[in-house]
Amino acid sequence: MIVTFYSYKGGVGRSFCLANVAVQLARWGNRVLCVDFDLDAPGLHEYFKPYISSLHDGGLVEVITGDADWTDVVEPVSVPDADNLSLLTAGAMNSSYPDRAQALSWPELFADHDLGWRFEKIRAEWEEEFDYVLIDSRTGITDIGGICTAQLPDILVLCAAPNRQNLAGTLDVARRAAEARDRLPYDRAGLLYLPVVSRFDSKEEYERARAWRTTMAEQFAPLYASWLPADQGDDQAELGLVERTTVPYLPYWSFGEEIAVVDERSGSPDTVSYYMDNIAALLAHRLADADVLVSSRDTYVSAARERGQRESGQGFRYDVLVHGTSERAVELHNDLVELGVRAVRGRLAEVSMVWHFVIVDPPARASAGIQEILDQVQLDPGRLVMVVGEVSKQLSSAHPISGSAVDVVSAVPAENMGQHWGDVLVSAARVLQSQSDLVGAHALAVRAVEAMQTPIRASLLRGELAKDLGLLREAETVLDRVLNTLPSDSVEAQRAHRLLGEIHRDRGDIGSAIDHFDAVLEAGGSDREHALVHRELARMELRTGDTNLALRHLEEARMKAAGDLLLEAQLAFELGTLLVDSGDFEAAGRQLVDAVERNSLPVADQVTALRQLSYLESVAGRRLGATDYLRRAYDEAVQPEDKADIVIELARLQGDLDGIQEVTTALQALDPDNLVAMARLLEALGNLHLDVGRPEQAREAFSDAYDVFRRLDDRAGQVRALIGLTMALRFIEITLAQRSWSEAWRLLTRLRGPEADLLRRQLDAIEPK
Repeated sequence: MIVTFYSYKGGVGRSFCLANVAVQLARWGNRVLCVDFDLDAPGLHEYFKPYISSLHDGGLVEVITGDADWTDVVEPVSVPDADNLSLLTAGAMNSSYPDRAQALSWPELFADHDLGWRFEKIRAEWEEEFDYVLIDSRTGITDIGGICTAQLPDILVLCAAPNRQNLAGTLDVARRAAEARDRLPYDRAGLLYLPVVSRFDSKEEYERARAWRTTMAEQFAPLYASWLPADQGDDQAELGLVERTTVPYLPYWSFGEEIAVVDERSGSPDTVSYYMDNIAALLAHRLADADVLVSSRDTYVSAARERGQRESGQGFRYDVLVHGTSERAVELHNDLVELGVRAVRGRLAEVSMVWHFVIVDPPARASAGIQEILDQVQLDPGRLVMVVGEVSKQLSSAHPISGSAVDVVSAVPAENMGQHWGDVLVSAARVLQSQSDLVGAHALAVRAVEAMQTPIRASLLRGELAKDLGLLREAETVLDRVLNTLPSDSVEAQRAHRLLGEIHRDRGDIGSAIDHFDAVLEAGGSDREHALVHRELARMELRTGDTNLALRHLEEARMKAAGDLLLEAQLAFELGTLLVDSGDFEAAGRQLVDAVERNSLPVADQVTALRQLSYLESVAGRRLGATDYLRRAYDEAVQPEDKADIVIELARLQGDLDGIQEVTTALQALDPDNLVAMARLLEALGNLHLDVGRPEQAREAFSDAYDVFRRLDDRAGQVRALIGLTMALRFIEITLAQRSWSEAWRLLTRLRGPEADLLRRQLDAIEPK
């Protein structure tokens, strides 16, 4: 961005203002070039002389005459804490300079030497090389004024003293610049104006100072109109902006050419540096959101400082700030840190150092702390505000999310978050995978691959999840790419081979599957990968019916998995299940107990293992043990349908009236919207009543079950309920039993498959006559 500092008359501190603003912008991480275009009375170099080792023998005059390229005469300026500050002087400061400057014939240069086109070329080069180019233009209305005020700048900073002659002249120059801009043969956006009042002494004659500020606000309103946000609920926005950009008169800085921001702290409104920071921040924000400068000055300036540091590669210090004091806020912060997020909680002083924000359980009334966050985000649309809990009016524009850390990570755009964010996305995907949300996990894994320069971990996870989702082509492509990137004996390559083996197995290409599995076993190295391969080989042997070989593979897998608690538990569960099917109940019990007691199985597997142990106990005649296992399974089950099935097993185990009471209690506690569980329990209740010779109660239960199955459009369930109803009605009214039996046959004619065949045989056996 190119900014011209102009003043209608001299002595208003134009060069002083430019030098201070340049230093601050450079300190904030920006690349800044200062250009002395006051060719008749150059002096900008005097401010920077203490920080320049030696001046080049040339400057802007030599660039204009064609005797030098601007890149050869730019001076590096070594101001403390400002690394990228440069100066293009007016020219070689020697005895011949006045003659060379006065010899410039501007009409001839424009007409015969294409100076306008040359400045366009230089302008483009400056914009490529620097973030900010600050031009010190000469005073008054001159031949070169059009270059500085119309052709080159994006923003025209108009420095003026508080008197009518200065104000009138300044406004006239703004009008002339706009007209000249419109006549340019180049494509250029509209010129923006930033008036700056300097050498303003408000310590004496307070009432007169206030009156002058009001006058300046009224006079400058047309210049503010194109960029000062309108309708902010404050009819004195212009006055507030004048107060923020009026540089006070301090006698100390009226002697010599010194840079105030080098020696003076800027925290107090009694300092010149305070206002130089304000002007620099306005330029850093491209004059955007100036209302925040008026309402929350420190926020506006700190955001400008942090933006410059980010654009220079320093980035944000934190990824997410969690704002809130509740226990939920503390837990969310801890969970984010566990995922690898650079999270911080409750430090409002550091909001400018944070990318994104999560407001947890916000108060109903507007909060100053939350407003500071909203002001920061307003200054940088790339940042996100999320809210957990009830959304207040103040946060109406925020993004509502649940209270989970994964939800936060999912909502945050991965762009510009840094290389570590790929690892964060992988960790979040793993959490969703453990919760069986494979679709969500896959989406995060895809984003992780895109966010990482070397996405091996993310690609392996994406391939695994794509496989589990049945996206076999995608999984194979991703995993083949991993294999082509890594040494064949690496742990990652072994994992890729194993996953590719599972893909080929699922496709029925057993030969290719075995090739990939053998590649893992032959590579040595990872016992975990070997264990997983042996498990897959066991599953393949089960498909062919070779139970003994499957058992040997699972036993080998258990040995290789020693030390991996989760995998050991999973393998113990699979081995125990296989042993149950093989009839070796004693060995099966040992494996299943081992799996259950580790408490690391997924919930569904844990519940299944407990139900299998209950079965083994009941086969052994240990009814109390069987009941205990079922009650543990009920407590750990999550899905209501699973709980219903466990209640039914408990009822069958107890029998008689105890079983009926068990099912009745479960029905009373059931959510009435859970029709699937309700239908199962009612059907079981009917069968229990039949078992104890209570046909009337069985009739009622089967009738209710039939109604629920019909609401579910479950035809097989309707037939089973009608079979039970027929059996109950045979003891009550044979005609009603025949009607029920006939309706069951009507529904059965629309069913196909093994279950239909079984129901057909049951209907044949109970035909009422």
